[in-house]
Amino acid sequence: CSGSNDRLGFTTTIFYDYLLFLLMFNKFWKMKEGFAFGAGLIVVGLALQFSVGPIHWSDFAFPLNGIFLFLFLCSLGLVYVLRHKVRFFGFFHRVEAAVPILLYAAALTVAMGLTRQVPAHERAVDPIGLTQMLSFWPFVLVYLTLAAIVGLIVLRQAFHFRWRELPSMLCHVGLFVAIVSATLGSADMERVKLKATTDMPEWRATHEQGFVELPLAIQLKKFTIDEYPPKLLLVNNKTGKTIPEKNPEVVLIDKHFKEGRLMHWRIRVRENLPLSAPVVTKDTIKYVGWGTSGAVTALLVEAQPMDGDKEVGKPIVGWVTCGSYMFPFQELKLNNQLSLVMARREPERYASQIEVFTKSQEHIVATVEVNKPVKVDGWMIYQLSYDESMGRWSESSTFELVKDPWLPAVYVGVYLLLAGAILIFIVAQKRR
Repeated sequence: CSGSNDRLGFTTTIFYDYLLFLLMFNKFWKMKEGFAFGAGLIVVGLALQFSVGPIHWSDFAFPLNGIFLFLFLCSLGLVYVLRHKVRFFGFFHRVEAAVPILLYAAALTVAMGLTRQVPAHERAVDPIGLTQMLSFWPFVLVYLTLAAIVGLIVLRQAFHFRWRELPSMLCHVGLFVAIVSATLGSADMERVKLKATTDMPEWRATHEQGFVELPLAIQLKKFTIDEYPPKLLLVNNKTGKTIPEKNPEVVLIDKHFKEGRLMHWRIRVRENLPLSAPVVTKDTIKYVGWGTSGAVTALLVEAQPMDGDKEVGKPIVGWVTCGSYMFPFQELKLNNQLSLVMARREPERYASQIEVFTKSQEHIVATVEVNKPVKVDGWMIYQLSYDESMGRWSESSTFELVKDPWLPAVYVGVYLLLAGAILIFIVAQKRR
């Protein structure tokens, strides 16, 4: 505890000395002083990271983020009004402040892109905190300063409005709204996972802190999946590894398939049953069409050994399946070293037809696909996964539910930014 107090006191001393130096500075700053100012933000941020730890954005949930936004806007107004009386405030209106901060922000953003980031509820895996950049004090201070500079530019352009500066003003307003809304809104964002089944509606979800009850319930009506065509490949009977091991050769059995080659084997398909079940006879096992739960894709395959384009020996005929939760997979043994197998079929598209029940007595039937969410009462419902052991016969789906009340403001900022960029392009063409 004593060590923590010492670190906090040391950080407080650095912060006050840095602030006092800035306020007492009585000369115009140039570019090198701007870079020194940004470096000072990094040092103060590292001291805060070392003393108080990373920022916990969940502690800034409404109404604290609203209060901070109000104080931040008031501070920008005060800095703008006193820009001619306090030279440090005037420095924020100069290019010598904007360029270094932009470069520092770009460098930290690149570092974030090159570093694997951990979720917000986990601890950073590096001693500094670069693996959790959104909670890294230097990153937050630099972006806060960048937002302040952009906000001051917006105030200057608004109070000295000129039509020719409208495109630039839209860009600055959009950037300011997007940065501030995305940063402060992260505290109010809710992200949970819910596993829905066909048995009954489910309203209990999970997040990093445990279980939570939602104001809506979801029940799975039907799960559908489209799979890629089956693939055949060779495996080593002794090791069970594919051939070649790291980059196996495969034959894709689509509807146009007639014959193919796997190394020195010619592969032909005599019968293709997308949904089937095994039937045991006296001397063998065959597959017949069967469309109920647990059905497997079965191929009656003819494998002919080849020496170049010349047939060698007799063809080997047998069934090959990838199996399901009900039936085991079936392989075709070619010789003592090799067997022909079917890889597990990969999903091409999967979707869930769901029923959503809300507290307002709404009953909504919708279909959720990957990258095609459904919005209900402010919640975005995303298809996350399904019961892979059951495959196409899955009786449960896992959804991710996200609620972000600040997201519309972020969209407004992005749209303003795009509108400003388009207008800049149009105005530039007219001037040319």
